[in-house]
Amino acid sequence: MIFTSIDIPFVKKTYFDQIRNISQISKIITYPDSPVNNFEVIRRIGTSDIITQDIFVNINKNIIDSSPNLKAIFCQSVGYDNIDHVYAKSKGIKVYNCPGFNANAVAEFAFSLITSLFRKIPSAQSHVKSGGWMYRYFEGNELMGKTVGIIGYGHVGSRISQISKGYGLKVLVTLHDSTKKIASNYVDNIVSLNKLLQKSDIVILAVPLTKDTLHLIGKTEIGLMKTTSILVNVSRHTVVDEYALASSLIHHKIFGAALDLMITEPFNVKNYSVEIQEMVNLPNVIVTPHIAGVSKESSVTLGNMFVQNIKNYLNGDLTNCINL
Repeated sequence: MIFTSIDIPFVKKTYFDQIRNISQISKIITYPDSPVNNFEVIRRIGTSDIITQDIFVNINKNIIDSSPNLKAIFCQSVGYDNIDHVYAKSKGIKVYNCPGFNANAVAEFAFSLITSLFRKIPSAQSHVKSGGWMYRYFEGNELMGKTVGIIGYGHVGSRISQISKGYGLKVLVTLHDSTKKIASNYVDNIVSLNKLLQKSDIVILAVPLTKDTLHLIGKTEIGLMKTTSILVNVSRHTVVDEYALASSLIHHKIFGAALDLMITEPFNVKNYSVEIQEMVNLPNVIVTPHIAGVSKESSVTLGNMFVQNIKNYLNGDLTNCINL
């Protein structure tokens, strides 16, 4: 079988070396850059049997139809909304992801963002670097006794709830999957989305991107939040209507926001509307370049899971196959 990474692999080289030792893999092809368009994606896939790609490369119906030998797609991520996995299934193509590999990294990072906002750490750092030392400017808020609302309770959401209890936070959860049942000592109440937004001092998004979660948080939902609350998005960018969020922050409807994702990635603030530019530059807004799940530890877990997924597929094992 021919295995192709159609753009720069996120998984480290050492794991590709492991794949080379799999007897069923006859050839591995990697590229040093990202494809510039769909035509290049199709060219790179060529006669490949199995492929992998970054989350910024969309595998749509046209690409699938133009790849006659394609049998399986391996995500180097938890998310797979960039792949038309339903159509892939209709063509007999299996899609594998790496669920939960970075759950702890994302959860810990979420609290880095929260404490940074509550204690005004970015502004304080900028103040010191510019020569200041006026600590009275940076009176912040403590977390103990506050309420955190977690939207979604998968690998990331459940880890966030555990960490929350250590801070002395009350934990509310709303489930994006209505069929899911949880029983956890780390959750005080499972509530509706509206009640969570009304009661929470901190709202954290930890849901996948689906047709049901697209713009889950928009103008109406933000309008339910406390003026003293913050919104933290470590899930997917279009779960939040960023224009509605920008307006709410500019007009002081909520206290602040921390975003590890933006409308398009890579993101360049200069290419977007005045509202988005103003939002990103507000002192009560933190934006990071999709790094919540990136840690040395999670990279090891990802690499091992990625290799195991390929072995599973070749052995007929459907563990982590998302389009059964």
